Amino acid sequence: MITNLQIHPITTKEFFNEVMEAALANGREPLYPTHGVIKDKEIVGAFCTSSPTVYWWMHSTKVTNRDSVVIFQSLDTLMNQDNNNSYVIPCHPKSSYYKTLTNRVNDGLELYKGDGNDDWTLFIRK
Repeated sequence: MITNLQIHPITTKEFFNEVMEAALANGREPLYPTHGVIKDKEIVGAFCTSSPTVYWWMHSTKVTNRDSVVIFQSLDTLMNQDNNNSYVIPCHPKSSYYKTLTNRVNDGLELYKGDGNDDWTLFIRK
């Protein structure tokens, strides 16, 4: 064998739970892992090859806060129709919509903590 690393697709709830438990024990919470990394018969990592992620742009002066609520509800409906009940919304703290998303934390959104040194904040719809 050239390496002691193995990559396995996550195809069962059991393997998904094992990956998440290993990550949480290491102080991490991987987003939407699709593959687990095994080294010496131990889960040592995971990665995601496809992520339900929403990127959006809204005009900074022509879209009101009320407009953004309607737009967000439309986005949420479209994601749910595609069976994406949980998805990521990256937002830079300097964005005029950062406060809007921050205000929705604990009301359908939660913050992804990362390592605290990130330039972007990830909001998770769960």
